[in-house]
Amino acid sequence: MSNFNKPIFTAPRDAPAWKGPQGLEELQRHLQTAMILELHTIPLYLYAAYSVKNDQLAAYKFLVVVRQEMLHLGLAGNILCAIGGTPKVYGPEYTPKYPVDIFYDDRVQLELKAATKDHVKTFMELEAPIAPLTIMATENILPDYHSLIFLDEEYKSRGESLFNPDTIGKQFQTADGSWYDEDMTVIQDIESAKAALTLIIEQGEGSTGVAIKNTIQSHFQIFEDLHKLDLDCYPVVTNPSTEKFAENVPIHKMMLAFDAAYCYLLMTMERLWTYEGAMRGRLVTNNVMNLMLTIMKPISHFLVKQKLTDTMNAAPPFNLYTFKGVLGKTALKELQKLTHNAVAAFPNDINELQPIKEATNNLMDIGL
Repeated sequence: MSNFNKPIFTAPRDAPAWKGPQGLEELQRHLQTAMILELHTIPLYLYAAYSVKNDQLAAYKFLVVVRQEMLHLGLAGNILCAIGGTPKVYGPEYTPKYPVDIFYDDRVQLELKAATKDHVKTFMELEAPIAPLTIMATENILPDYHSLIFLDEEYKSRGESLFNPDTIGKQFQTADGSWYDEDMTVIQDIESAKAALTLIIEQGEGSTGVAIKNTIQSHFQIFEDLHKLDLDCYPVVTNPSTEKFAENVPIHKMMLAFDAAYCYLLMTMERLWTYEGAMRGRLVTNNVMNLMLTIMKPISHFLVKQKLTDTMNAAPPFNLYTFKGVLGKTALKELQKLTHNAVAAFPNDINELQPIKEATNNLMDIGL
């Protein structure tokens, strides 16, 4: 029995029972579970990418997978949003806490570690192909096509629609800049939902047998190629817990700033699935893009080069940060203060870190 963390969110054990009054609720729970699984993989692969020292191509391959996992997270959230659910990614029940056992199978254990050959092997196990998609096995988290189709037909037989057109403007899509190509499908009907599920599964394991545009290799195949390499990595700490570095004041401040930025990103994503007003485009550019590219990324590159001991470096912790005020200006001001304090803790690196401080000043209050 593993002593790793277990997700707090209770994952369903069986395929959705589409008949009966609980059919929609069960389908929504399966989709939320799928989102949580996708969310668990993103820090995993980002951490590996940031640990790679000088092989830019290898780091890029990890980031290709990260980009696709972000797409899958968005698609699963779009389907959930379209059928009346509220996608969640922030909070103890949803945000990953490493090390953690994957849903349904404690043989596959997720850890934040350097991209060693053994660790990449774990990624291969995580993305291993399953049997071609018919009725999905109970251990597979995504709802099967049949449950979606049957529930859709059940709604149509009552003169109702499973998919709510009022959610279209609240979904991630190219129109608002939240994705860069047509792969981020807007879910309007059963066909668009099926297309999204096929893309998620095919890009991951490559098991549906369906050719997917913009997909050359599955994640399994990418990691299979990376496993053949002996990558030179920074000796980053495994599964960093921010609170354990409180005595190293500068590092602790930078880790706290990273955690707060990461969690403000998750909060912004949740907000986007509930909001379609005039400020939506700015939420994407000012928050999502800023947080990922001009705050979290440079902090990560900075941390992996900072010595904790003679044999171990720091790293981005991807810990849950609980804001004193979840919505409104309190959370934003708290993030800005943490970031400003982190930058000030490294006066000799001010030229490198000052843009991070400036980027936090451009963030939007998600309470609008």
